[in-house]
Amino acid sequence: MVRSSLPTALLFGALLAAPAGGQETSRILTLGQALEMAREGNPGLNVVRQKVEETRQSSSIAFTNYLPQIRTQASYLANNNTQGILLPAGSLGYFSELGGKFPPTDRTVPQGGTNVFFALTTITQPLTHYFKIREGRGVLRADEEVAGAGLRSAEQDVSLGVLRAYAGLLLADLGRDVARERVAASEERMAYLASAVEAGTAADLAGREARIRWLQARQVLLEREGEVDDLTYVLADAVGLPAGTRVEVTPPPPSAVTDEPLDYYVETALRSSPGLLEARAMVNKATHGVGAARAEYIPEIGILGAHLYQNSVPFFPKNTMGIGISGSWTILDFGARRKTVRERRAQLGQAESNLTMVEGRVRGEVEAAYRKLARAGDLVELAKDALALRTEGSRLRIVAVTAGYAVAAQEREAIADRLEAEMDMLKAEMGYRIAIAELGRAAGILGR
Repeated sequence: MVRSSLPTALLFGALLAAPAGGQETSRILTLGQALEMAREGNPGLNVVRQKVEETRQSSSIAFTNYLPQIRTQASYLANNNTQGILLPAGSLGYFSELGGKFPPTDRTVPQGGTNVFFALTTITQPLTHYFKIREGRGVLRADEEVAGAGLRSAEQDVSLGVLRAYAGLLLADLGRDVARERVAASEERMAYLASAVEAGTAADLAGREARIRWLQARQVLLEREGEVDDLTYVLADAVGLPAGTRVEVTPPPPSAVTDEPLDYYVETALRSSPGLLEARAMVNKATHGVGAARAEYIPEIGILGAHLYQNSVPFFPKNTMGIGISGSWTILDFGARRKTVRERRAQLGQAESNLTMVEGRVRGEVEAAYRKLARAGDLVELAKDALALRTEGSRLRIVAVTAGYAVAAQEREAIADRLEAEMDMLKAEMGYRIAIAELGRAAGILGR
């Protein structure tokens, strides 16, 4: 069936929804309108766009690591005793003139009140962290490039899927018209043979065979009507129309013949193919991953400033400020950093090998799509010749019916033959258009 040939990328996770009830609405779409609506309203594309925005914000967040960070921490404590300093008996010495040890008994000197409040504010500016932050930002920017390439690939998949669905619906519509003419022709032939059987000029077997052909034509018509219904809802969902919308399509004008050489498409693909852009971004990401692993050998040094406020210890200043340098360095990690560098280098080697493989695959896809386009152009020319012959044959058969040399059923069959030739011509033209789109997708220029 036509429906099974549609790519799964057409919907990108969007569910097909049948109308819940009520009267269906109808919408006439041109191919250009369908493609534009799909780019704007396809639910799957909107999900991918949000993913791109997520990676963009992650890169922006990483940039803030270059800037100083200010933190404050406060503590408040309330208790049922006044804070003070305990002076045990004799802790200050022995004085004979005072009669002995001083103080003579344990004494508590009150200090502050019953509440304790501390607030510590610090500002830190990383210095050697810069190298790690730079590599980390490089990884995130590569992720952003990967997400952008994924979005571009999704847009191309949706455009190509909508084009195929649009072409399928066009052909299904015309195929339904052909099936209707076949049914009408078989009904007229069945009626003619029934009369002939009654008149004794035809055998009963001929009438039964005519009825069998009528049943077969009805079966084909039901299949075509089912295809039209299925493709209508698929196309409506792909372009973001509400459930229950009936879509009517109109044939687009024939595509202009492309005359660009193969080298043009190959060179364009090496610059613009989403698959290659993603593979290059993965190489860039792996390169920054190696740099981040090597940066772990650098000591972590930063400038530190602090302000301490307290209101509970009288002999300690309420406001204290300080500035200094903080640092740390891992002396021994039993080879963890060295092994991490080796791991990241292996990942870089994988990414570079993958890039080489993707380049070869893209070249092959472009060459295959270019050859397919050439064959599609030949099919268009053959379909034109066949349509001209079928049209002339239909005209001659209608003349024969009018002159009484043929039965009326043959006129309907001639009309059906002509419609079938028109369908073949439309199929060839849409096939050529799809071949151009597939070549554009392989070269990374579809939808630009």
